[in-house]
Amino acid sequence: MIQLGVSLYPEQETAEQIEAYLKLAEYYGFRKVFTSLFSVQGTKEEIIAYFRSLCDAAHRHGMEVYGDCNARFFMEMGASPDDLSVFKKIGLDVLRLDLMFNDERDVAIVNNKEGLGVQLNASLIPSVKRVIELGGDKSRIIGSYNFYPLRNTGADPQSVLEANRFFKSEGMRTQIFISSLVKGAHGPWPVSDGLPTIEEHRDLPVGLQLRHALALGCDEVIFGNAFVSEEEFKEIDAAMKQIYVYGEDKPFYFPGIRSQIPIGDIERIPLTIDLAPGVSDTEKELLFGFTKHNSAEYTHIIIRSRWGRFDYRPIPIEPRTCDKEYFEEGDVLIINGNVPRYKGEVHIVRKKIRNDGTQNFVGKIVKEELFLLDYLHYMVNFGFIPK
Repeated sequence: MIQLGVSLYPEQETAEQIEAYLKLAEYYGFRKVFTSLFSVQGTKEEIIAYFRSLCDAAHRHGMEVYGDCNARFFMEMGASPDDLSVFKKIGLDVLRLDLMFNDERDVAIVNNKEGLGVQLNASLIPSVKRVIELGGDKSRIIGSYNFYPLRNTGADPQSVLEANRFFKSEGMRTQIFISSLVKGAHGPWPVSDGLPTIEEHRDLPVGLQLRHALALGCDEVIFGNAFVSEEEFKEIDAAMKQIYVYGEDKPFYFPGIRSQIPIGDIERIPLTIDLAPGVSDTEKELLFGFTKHNSAEYTHIIIRSRWGRFDYRPIPIEPRTCDKEYFEEGDVLIINGNVPRYKGEVHIVRKKIRNDGTQNFVGKIVKEELFLLDYLHYMVNFGFIPK
């Protein structure tokens, strides 16, 4: 299951604010806290005490703490690649290297005797590969993307997708930042124009940011700025309940099919659909009650969810007239009783196709979510959310 986190910058927040925020985040299922270690001024002892207080508060709420560290801070705190005890003293669970040393020192940090997890920059794949080749313990490495306070400087989805594929191939997790849309929500710097990894997320609703991060293959999603509103926490909670569902097994699924139908606890990409007038109760059940939608082999013309035809074989799906001569990208269709063998299949149109009377038009994926269709490749699970 994708893991959720928030960010805190204690130099800008009171202890009371932090405690209340952590309590709220914990209630909505958040289990990670990110903070920037090098944005605080003070003596070594003051900084240790400062962040020790934050780590203690986070741990009281069952959360792990990720501390972002640059080379200057690393040296000022008296740390060395062979001695990370100061970060253990602070109470960190994971140390994030803002920039890597790009030599054997990175390996020593990853393999630290203190047992800290280590985040390496997920955008610097050659450097991460070198750490692994030199003997870095992959089980301790988490790929961490940067966040981008300055508009138009963020990452593109394709780069994130490709980096995630590398980390998954090596059995490592990745963490990405999304952004609260609350006016004035801040990061460590005096800029408040959102704090996402992906530039396209800067102005998107938080639930859609989360679903896109899931589609890209991210394992952990952290709000980069603070404070997130309770309404946004609720939006994330609602998205999680749509992403993780249970697919019931049926006795008539024969062995060759059972291995392909999503059964049990399912992770899926939910899509918001604007329903067409006159959609029947059976069609609504197929869209919203049937959890086992996943993509067939080829998705260049239609995204085809086949398994409804088994569950709904004995149930009539009457043909309904539609005045569209052609169906277009994002249109959602259900095969009707004119083709009994395939009745109950759900299709999402990718390229313009002719309306031949075999499909009932049941709605359209909302325009702002059409980009998610690019991620529905073979065997990817998906679902529908009514607009």
